[in-house]
Amino acid sequence: YDQLTPELQNRWRALGIFPADFDAPAAAAVWEQAADPGETLAELHAAGLVDAVTGGRWRLHDLARDFTRALCPPAELDALAYRHAAYYMKVLTEAKRLYKLGNENILTGLAQFDRERTNIEAGQAWAAAHPADPAAARLCNLYPDAGTYIIDLRLHPRAQIAWLEAALTAARALGNREYEGVHLGNLGNRYRELGEPRRAIDYYEQRLVIAR
Repeated sequence: YDQLTPELQNRWRALGIFPADFDAPAAAAVWEQAADPGETLAELHAAGLVDAVTGGRWRLHDLARDFTRALCPPAELDALAYRHAAYYMKVLTEAKRLYKLGNENILTGLAQFDRERTNIEAGQAWAAAHPADPAAARLCNLYPDAGTYIIDLRLHPRAQIAWLEAALTAARALGNREYEGVHLGNLGNRYRELGEPRRAIDYYEQRLVIAR
C-alpha cells in the first residue's frame, strides 16, 4: 500500500466498501470516475491488492477489506457507502425493469439480483442505518419500490418487512405522504402473507387514511 501513488491508494481504499465481489462499473461509481476503470483495477491487481474472479469481476480479500476500512476516516466511509448504496439501488431498479419485460428477461432480472445480492442488501442496510441523513433517507425510502417483484421472490416476508419498516420511517422523516402510504399498504400485504391479519388490517387502515 505504501508503494502505491496517492491516487491509487485512494482508489484501493475505496474498494473496501464492497462487502463482496464487484464489477468495473461498480468501481467506477464508487470512484466517481467516468472513464473506464479497467486500467486502474489492472494496476491494483498487478500490485497484489485486488483479486480477479470469473465473469470479469473483482474482489478484495477479507483482511485487505478490513485494512482499507481501518485507514478510512468516518466521513470518507460515509461518502463511499452512499455512492455504493446509490449505485446498487440502480442495479436493483434495472433488475426489476428486466423482470417486467417478461419471458426470458424474468430469469435475467432475477440472475442480476442474485449476482449482486450481497451488495444490494449492504446498500439498503447502510441507508436504513442512517435515518437522520436526508440523502440516506431518500435512498432507504426508494429501495423497496426499486425491487418490486424481485424481492417478493427473493426475500422472506420478514426481510421485506424490515426493508419496508425502514422505508416507512424514512418516508415520514422526509414528509413524503405518497410513499408513506405505499409502504403501509405493502406492510399490510406482507403481514397478510404471514397469516397475521390483525396486523395487516392495522396497516391497511393507516394506508386508507392517506389514500382518502
